[in-house]
Amino acid sequence: MTATEDIGECMPLNVASRSSSPTCGMSEDGEDDASLRGILNEIRDFRRDNKQQLAEIKQELHKTNDRLAEAETRIDEAETALQAMSTLVKRLSQRQADMEAKLIDQEGRARRDNIRIYGIPEDAEGNNVTSFLENLLKEPLGFPPDTELKIERAHRATVPKPTGTHLKPRSIIAKFASYRMKEEVIRRAWQKREVFYNNTRFYIDHDYPSAILKRRVEYAEAKKILKERKIKFQTPYPARLRVFYNDGTRLYQSATEATEDMASRGFPVTIIPAPD
Repeated sequence: MTATEDIGECMPLNVASRSSSPTCGMSEDGEDDASLRGILNEIRDFRRDNKQQLAEIKQELHKTNDRLAEAETRIDEAETALQAMSTLVKRLSQRQADMEAKLIDQEGRARRDNIRIYGIPEDAEGNNVTSFLENLLKEPLGFPPDTELKIERAHRATVPKPTGTHLKPRSIIAKFASYRMKEEVIRRAWQKREVFYNNTRFYIDHDYPSAILKRRVEYAEAKKILKERKIKFQTPYPARLRVFYNDGTRLYQSATEATEDMASRGFPVTIIPAPD
């Protein structure tokens, strides 16, 4: 095909048709313009959508920042309240500890005229516990027969009565009218070391409040080891341990302190943990 023929294919057949129909080149330019307009419209729509989405994101960020600021304020208020509550709890705990100490001290003072007797078989006292104790204590402790111990009242410990013969009998609590007489009974019992009722050994001690008695019992293992080693010791009121070592005397304020020091000295003692 010649160049003239090629041009002829793109030319209109007559003048009339030429004036009313575009040439081949003009048709391609129109399609390109339409394509460009479509792309521009898409870009405009994309930008519009992006602007809307950015606006929404900014709005959400603003709301999030407001919520974070509110949360931080509440956290600060909660921390302040928690600190105030912690301080209050500490004060109340200390106050409770002080009140408990005062109550224990008052209970101890109320029991200062009492003794507690361990090991007397159940029902041995009969119906009159006071008369039974008057007779029980005089002869074994070396009191003259005409001595009046002045026991005001006495009774078994207020716990359920043991039902089996193999169980330990309840202790007997006796209140003296005279503190000096009560101390004399304790002194003589400790001097005798062993006292018996019908070939049954019994023990006499102070009547301690339960809280103090619990603390004194914690020294049991330490005292056992000291006895085995023939080391002299004392248990001052309310719950301390004084030990007379060869290198000096130590006064322990708690079973934890005593067992820790004894363990450091080589004694085979279990360390009592400190109370919480």
